[in-house]
Amino acid sequence: MDWISIKEVCNLTNKSESTVRNLARKLKDSNSKNIRLERLKTGHDKILFKLSYVNSQLLTVKPVGNKNTSIDSGLLKTVEILERQLVTKDELINNLTQLLAMEKQHVQKLLDAPETKKKKRWFWSRKD
Repeated sequence: MDWISIKEVCNLTNKSESTVRNLARKLKDSNSKNIRLERLKTGHDKILFKLSYVNSQLLTVKPVGNKNTSIDSGLLKTVEILERQLVTKDELINNLTQLLAMEKQHVQKLLDAPETKKKKRWFWSRKD
């Protein structure tokens, strides 16, 4: 099971930290299994939420554009991030493909180049 911190819940759900802390207090009072406390070295407790609970209960559904369909806001952000990564990686692949093609041409030119024989010079060939 994945557990996420209050800060991560706030970033994922666009809820304020006080809202998430209030929810944590209610879950803690009800002894819910959707919240966990970890003791830090400082003696404080770190509050962690179960990711499946956050996905099912806290993420709001918002309509996108003029469409009648609804998409989870956290999911929409994830898709946008992944699309940007995909575009960047496609550009990198295209650049690497071009560099590889140029390298192949260079290697082929070297292989096709005629062999040059060194001329023997009379002053280097001394016999003793």
